[in-house]
Amino acid sequence: MIDLRRWPLSVPVLTAVIGLVLSRTDLFVIPVAVTLLIIIGSLLLLIKQRMALLFLTLGAILGAVDLVLDASRVVVPEAWLQGEMMVTAEVEKVEQLSSSRRYLLSHVKRDDGEVLPGRALLYHYLRASKVEDVPVEAGQSVRVRVAWRVPRNYLNPGFFDYRAWCFDRHIALIGNVRGEPVVTATSVPWLQLQRQKVRHALAEGDKSDDGVLPALLLAERSNVSESANRLFSATGTAHLLAISGMHVGMVAAWVFALSWFVLTRREAWIIHFPVRNIALLSGFLAAAGYASIAGWPLPAVRAAVMLAAAALAWCLSSRSEPVNTLLAALALILICDPAAVASLSLWLSFVATASLLLWAGAVKQSIEANSWWQRLGASAKSLLWVSLLATLATLPLIISTFGSVPVYSLPANMIMVPLYALFVMPAALLGELCALIGLDGLAAWLVSIASMAVGLGLNFLSVLRSLPAGELWAVRPSLVLGLLYGMGMLVSGWLLWSGKKMRAACAAIVVLTIYIIAVLSESEVQEPEWIVWDVGQGAASTLLLPHNKVIVIDAPGRTGSRFNGGTTVGAGLRALGLTHIDLLVLSHAQSDHLGGALSLMRNVNSVGKIYLPDVPDAHADERIKAIKAYAAAKNIPIQWLGRGDVELLQDGSGDQLSLNILWPPRGSVAVNANNTSLVIQAELTLQSQERQVKMLWPGDIESKAERSLLKAGIGSVDVMLMPHHGSRSSSHEAFVARLKTDLVVAQTGFDNRYGFPVRTVVQRYQKHGARVKNSADGAVFLRWPAEKKAAEVLQWGVNDEGRRDMVRAWWKIL
Repeated sequence: MIDLRRWPLSVPVLTAVIGLVLSRTDLFVIPVAVTLLIIIGSLLLLIKQRMALLFLTLGAILGAVDLVLDASRVVVPEAWLQGEMMVTAEVEKVEQLSSSRRYLLSHVKRDDGEVLPGRALLYHYLRASKVEDVPVEAGQSVRVRVAWRVPRNYLNPGFFDYRAWCFDRHIALIGNVRGEPVVTATSVPWLQLQRQKVRHALAEGDKSDDGVLPALLLAERSNVSESANRLFSATGTAHLLAISGMHVGMVAAWVFALSWFVLTRREAWIIHFPVRNIALLSGFLAAAGYASIAGWPLPAVRAAVMLAAAALAWCLSSRSEPVNTLLAALALILICDPAAVASLSLWLSFVATASLLLWAGAVKQSIEANSWWQRLGASAKSLLWVSLLATLATLPLIISTFGSVPVYSLPANMIMVPLYALFVMPAALLGELCALIGLDGLAAWLVSIASMAVGLGLNFLSVLRSLPAGELWAVRPSLVLGLLYGMGMLVSGWLLWSGKKMRAACAAIVVLTIYIIAVLSESEVQEPEWIVWDVGQGAASTLLLPHNKVIVIDAPGRTGSRFNGGTTVGAGLRALGLTHIDLLVLSHAQSDHLGGALSLMRNVNSVGKIYLPDVPDAHADERIKAIKAYAAAKNIPIQWLGRGDVELLQDGSGDQLSLNILWPPRGSVAVNANNTSLVIQAELTLQSQERQVKMLWPGDIESKAERSLLKAGIGSVDVMLMPHHGSRSSSHEAFVARLKTDLVVAQTGFDNRYGFPVRTVVQRYQKHGARVKNSADGAVFLRWPAEKKAAEVLQWGVNDEGRRDMVRAWWKIL
């Protein structure tokens, strides 16, 4: 049975964490959080747990104080946002992205002497010929002309809270380089020189690792290919990509074992030296050196703290409780960095480790080896049990983080963890060591061995993903569902501790089955809804119809980008409870309309059909060729459309969607590719509501194509997208007057450099009675409820009730 007296830190640490969660995170809105604090505090007082009440209060105070301190770092005067300016700064970190470099800056100073209180992220977009030739290195100082902006979220369902991410890392401003940065301090710090040696060894080695080795040795995950990221995420092995407790522990364990082996070769050394302490210290120093070369990413810092706590506990007492040590390490991490309480990576590591410490030994007697020849089988059983425990304990966190159900997580981890522990990491670390001491040839050879092992692992993961349900997307699980799953698994764990193994297994299976069914069940679309997504300077919208019909129009993105409009729409659909697309319409062959289409197709479970314009530009486009290849592999039909085509989508209720293709003529060639856009007039007939709605999806057509549409007799519509994002080259007077639309939505990026939508264009629509919305202000939702005659127009706005926003506003006033 579980005896809490064995873990005296459990109550104070857990109550402090509860207080910290309620005050520092947005898990609950502020009124609910305050109510919960009062209720929990009253219960603790009622049962005379005054010490627990004290730690609950201290945790809440720590969270509030940390919020205020963080706000002081990220709130900046308006002068920083007044156009371009020259600044000097120190470069903390440099990341190579697909089409740019990203610099993390500190000590940013304007020419007038004003210093930025926090840090800044600076993007340098370069021509393809210059991307590889940027002289700026981490540790140097630069002088550069910059246009700053404050961090901003894309406002959609299921959005990643980028503002919160920046707030917790004290990033006050985001900027774009204007011109070229000038290095003012050319000396490169010693540590950066060592990192350059490692990069050189990685460049000289085999290239079959898909960027995995730079992630493992230098924490440069931006080099990992999109395909590799998808493989790791789909198979539940993404933890292998981040330098975290597993990797730091591997380094420490290998060096500890080597030190122990050397020091125990002579009896005199065993007698006269503290062998265990020396081996522990050696392992810790090796792990610290590894993390230093990697630049001390946050997960590595947390792992080092946990490792230090474990080593200290073992030095002080061989009977120390591992769970107590883990709780002490958690407390130390949260005291040093209270914002880490909102980090999913921290809780993934903590929950997995805690479950292993609590239950890994529960079936020890059944898997112990009685002889040497049984050890291999016993080790395999132990690894299976450990993988099963870690998977079950972290499943809700994994699905919330990556969006997919890792169906083949067990076989994947059974192979990948030993592969990385026994081959990839040792070879890569030895290669790193050789590179640091100047043995370049040996370093390249060892790195090549590690790279080949990584390649073998990727091939294995690719086979797993190709199996049925190998990449299975889930709807976004609710907090309540996750808590119920956790409670059910705790009951199963308690039964296991009580020796009731069969009951424990049955309980776990029931809980797991219910949870999986819940996250794989799509929500039911009750009423028609049209969503225009906030995807930056690009276009993406979705029409949802009863009986779960999903039509997506366009998905923008940069080629090779891991996150783009396609992933945004995929995450938004999952947040709405949908994991499929019936029809994907791609208006024309430009990145701001179809650059993210492949990512979108890979982020849902199925796509029914694809529509494309039947013009030479589309047939010749490389991105569309990639889409065609993927569609062929997945048996997704592609239909090439031109002017005059009519497509009907019907369901059993009598509702009908008619898609009338107004443009372009088949085979047409235009000087301006925008004028080859598909122009679709969608007529939605809702028989149950006795209602008909006309929508216009015009792509990027300009005035020349608009005039052709006028000659063809285009009529009025109820709602529409603004052609070409509201450019002055589109939406000419006669076209706007003919359409007489009630609502028009401009698809633009916030504060975009083109000035879209142009003010005169907006005024033109308003003059003719249209209501104008801009997706840059948040995703636009248009609904047609059965009980109302008029359509409802909503916009996904900024949540000003979040703690960070509230404290930021207070700090501005102060």
